Amino acid sequence: MSNIAISPVSTPATTVVKNDTSAVSYSKPSIKLGTNAKVSVDKKSSATSPLQRLQSMETATRNWEATELAASNKRLYSILTDAYAYYQTLKTNSDKDVRAQYAKDLVQFIALRKYVFAPTSHDITRVVKCVFGAERRRVSAYSIALREALRQNVAAKDLAEFIEQNGGVEQIRLGGTKPLSAKVRAGKVKDEVLSAELGTIKFDARFVQADADWTDKQVVIVATYLPTGEFQANAVIRHDSAVNAALAAYYSKQQAAVRAAAKEEREAEEERVADLKKAAARAKSAVAKNAPHPSKEEKQKAKVAKEQAAAEKLAANAASLASLLVEEQV
Repeated sequence: MSNIAISPVSTPATTVVKNDTSAVSYSKPSIKLGTNAKVSVDKKSSATSPLQRLQSMETATRNWEATELAASNKRLYSILTDAYAYYQTLKTNSDKDVRAQYAKDLVQFIALRKYVFAPTSHDITRVVKCVFGAERRRVSAYSIALREALRQNVAAKDLAEFIEQNGGVEQIRLGGTKPLSAKVRAGKVKDEVLSAELGTIKFDARFVQADADWTDKQVVIVATYLPTGEFQANAVIRHDSAVNAALAAYYSKQQAAVRAAAKEEREAEEERVADLKKAAARAKSAVAKNAPHPSKEEKQKAKVAKEQAAAEKLAANAASLASLLVEEQV
């Protein structure tokens, strides 16, 4: 059997020089390439027409909106939901001690960050600033969105859906304290309301002094519902702002109904999924319970067989190694 000597591989010493720019030439940079090196030149800018570049940028924008921007908005809405939930716990938790602890910790956090607020600042604004920092426009936009959700009694788990339905945080900010202005909301349902016919009402000319100028103009009728099932008219108002306000209220009620239906559907789906998981767990448990369990003797036999297989594999490896060593000696 011959001896095989293995010599250690020598590694050239490496010297690290920090901040040494003496060998760097900024006026004439050079790159040394091997004989087989290939250099690819990006001819995109020269070979692409302006129209193709516009199309390419449009496609990139659509992809960004569908992936990165959508994911970013989803994460933002998740953080806003957490901030909104913090405020709701601070104000509405049934445990007085919990509310007090949230308030105390909020004050402590504000003191640590040295944030300053006006005495009239809404507590939602305080929470938002603690979460997102002191950038004024962002704090203002997010605070407006959360306060509008609060005004419409939106639950924390429905906040993301509420923001999306109202055009996003920026749209809510542009609408001031409302997601959309009364005029815009009125415009969204005006045609729908005009196409509906509930009946015809004619008032005594002594009480409602309408004339030809009222023709085809919308008015607001203030009425009281009576136990008889009738409406008693109290006033007729012809004013664009009053009509817009009424239509805007109709729109808001409509959207609230949409959110309620979506919430009910989501909760039903969550309940269905939960029931399926429970049924699957019960089935798995039943299968495990009814499955035949190996006896002690069978377990011992399986263990012996496993050990025997391992020993045979080890013997085969040893025989193979011995064969290689014999060939090497020859």
